Amino acid sequence: MLGPLRGRRSLGWAALFVVLAACRGQSAQAPRGLDALTGVDCGAVKAPSEPDLMAWDASSRAQLDKLRRQGVVAVRYEAEGCDVSLELLPQCVGPKNRYVYSPFSATDTKIARDHTELLAQLPLGAENVSSLVGGRRALRTDAKLVGAVGLPAGSTITEYDLVGPECKRATHVVGVVYVGGFALASADARDVNARDLFASPTPIEGMTREGQAQICERAESEGIELAGCSVPLRVALIPLDGKAPPLTCPPGLVFDGKRCLRPVAETCSGDAAPGDAGAGCAAAGAEARVFDQNAVERVVREKQGAVKRKCWESASESVRRVNVAVTTTIDPQGHVARADAELVDSEGSADVALAVARCIAGEIQTWQFPEPERQQVLTLPFHLIRQ
Repeated sequence: MLGPLRGRRSLGWAALFVVLAACRGQSAQAPRGLDALTGVDCGAVKAPSEPDLMAWDASSRAQLDKLRRQGVVAVRYEAEGCDVSLELLPQCVGPKNRYVYSPFSATDTKIARDHTELLAQLPLGAENVSSLVGGRRALRTDAKLVGAVGLPAGSTITEYDLVGPECKRATHVVGVVYVGGFALASADARDVNARDLFASPTPIEGMTREGQAQICERAESEGIELAGCSVPLRVALIPLDGKAPPLTCPPGLVFDGKRCLRPVAETCSGDAAPGDAGAGCAAAGAEARVFDQNAVERVVREKQGAVKRKCWESASESVRRVNVAVTTTIDPQGHVARADAELVDSEGSADVALAVARCIAGEIQTWQFPEPERQQVLTLPFHLIRQ
């Protein structure tokens, strides 16, 4: 489930301070933190296996974003009454280069009108926003999820895979980080259903927003991770020694072993003979002729093995890692009219990395895509690492 969170950390806290200040203006003696949750049935509070992070503090979201790039993230996750806590353990690091980015498209809205609803919707970090809920005030969060950075299904991380002095405190590892952008605000309970806070170009007073809606739209349409829409919004937690489950896909999508895709439904023409499974029927073939994100991903999956063999495995081992983005222009006949490679970053020989990038672009120029209605320009990412 990249860079901008660090730059936004102070802004996020500043916006949250404005929200809190506005609330205190309404009730100077309002209780703070877990004290505000008295009277709630804490025995009914659950610690979800996939907690949302919108009420978590901004600095922890930023730290999680940093840690997941260094290796598998170890955490201590526990619940005691109304207190659901997720503690990052930066001095306990799991294996590197295990997380894989997958496009993931979903929206999520949560509304809490009282503390019981708050603990049901956002138990992690509820104490941070408890003063924003109650009386005539309600809390609303709107999130746009565009990607999932996760361990491959079936992966197992044991205590022996973790290294560092804090590892003895670890209870879980992060299996998936769902990324995107979100907005959070407190409003009059009568107006809380008014609009999508994150998508709206006009923020309401005291609103906290992380990520940019326009960048999220591009990340979703191109199926790539983009700075500006990579805020950690939710995590899937795996107990130590537990196996990573398949990615939980939004309704209408299925997990193909690597990512969420639309299912390919079999269709048959009306004049096919009853019981004739072959005549008039088309499954993958019919779907493949439609130009959409799924069709593009199918072409990339079919061709990526050849790209790896020709451009990466044959290259000098003086380059250990490359990230390449290829701006690809596809004409109305599905031919690649142009492929321009950009070396995003690399580790090792710069000359070899550039040669790999040029090779990838050359391979893409030979590809055939389904025919789009008009010329399309896509950005295709390639991440290659020496094993």
